[in-house]
Amino acid sequence: MCGVTNPVSRPTLVDVARAAGVSRATASRVMAGNESVRADLAQRVAAAAERLNYRTNTAARALRRGASGSIALIAPSSHLDGFLGPFVGAPLQGASAVLFDRALQPVLLLDDGRNSAPLIRHLSSGHVDAAVVILHSESEPLYRELDEASIPVIYVGHPTVELDPGRSFVDCDHYGGARMAVRALLEAGRRHIAMIGGPPSYFPAAERVRGFQNELDEWGVSPGPAAHGDFEMPSGSRAAAQLMRRMPDIDGLFVANDLMAVGALRVIEASGRRVPDDVSIVSYDDTVVAETADPPLTSVRQPFRDMGARAAEMALDSLVNPQDYPRHVLLPTTLTVRESV
Repeated sequence: MCGVTNPVSRPTLVDVARAAGVSRATASRVMAGNESVRADLAQRVAAAAERLNYRTNTAARALRRGASGSIALIAPSSHLDGFLGPFVGAPLQGASAVLFDRALQPVLLLDDGRNSAPLIRHLSSGHVDAAVVILHSESEPLYRELDEASIPVIYVGHPTVELDPGRSFVDCDHYGGARMAVRALLEAGRRHIAMIGGPPSYFPAAERVRGFQNELDEWGVSPGPAAHGDFEMPSGSRAAAQLMRRMPDIDGLFVANDLMAVGALRVIEASGRRVPDDVSIVSYDDTVVAETADPPLTSVRQPFRDMGARAAEMALDSLVNPQDYPRHVLLPTTLTVRESV
């Protein structure tokens, strides 16, 4: 069972430096106990830290004393073109910000999905002290091989329940997000609601189907049919056409990602029905695809940056509190309301 942990906004070293009117480097030296800083500046930094309730990270401090001072951020090379997007870029930004704030160096490592032996050797050779793995569902064999690495490993997201034991994850609440999406359709008066899900073997996709069904059950509404796609736009079009044949009176549609939702939107409007007048749509991920659709899509937002940040914090904490791991942390989703409902 995953424990739900709400994200907490914490003051950063940059906040302390700004409040004290000193550079980040000066604040870092003071918080690290460096006595070379002028007494008046050190007092200002200490006062600002106390006022902001800033606490230094003991894991980062211990890491700097006796190890490499670097944390690996691992991503699949197949997603190099997505490093500016939400699925890879946002978690990388969140994790990097945490590490930079603690004066640690993130090291980007790529997995090509074919031969992970060089990556495992690098992780086990003392070059890094822990690893955060992002979008590893694209290279699932890496899971088993990372068990051989002699360092803590934290995953952002997880694709299958079978791979949970012994591994630490940060993910979002896919089940709760799906219930939120279906609730928006129900509150809009929709009662003939179907779903386009992702691959059934993929854990987040299965959780979204479960949330879809349970929310409808709680409202006493019979779940409509579900079709499945591969998270790409053409599969959303095919699934929508199938659902409209199976449920001609469909008036609400929950789609498990934005790309498939755009594919479904095109098929629905090509049939002569209008969104949202005749059919309401809620999608998932809240990417630029949802924002730029016509009409713009109401969509469930995953906290990708926060997920990366929390994973980095866990990687550091696991170095000094290994007894608290493995851990599974879920972050809440939110709903961005636009014009498709």
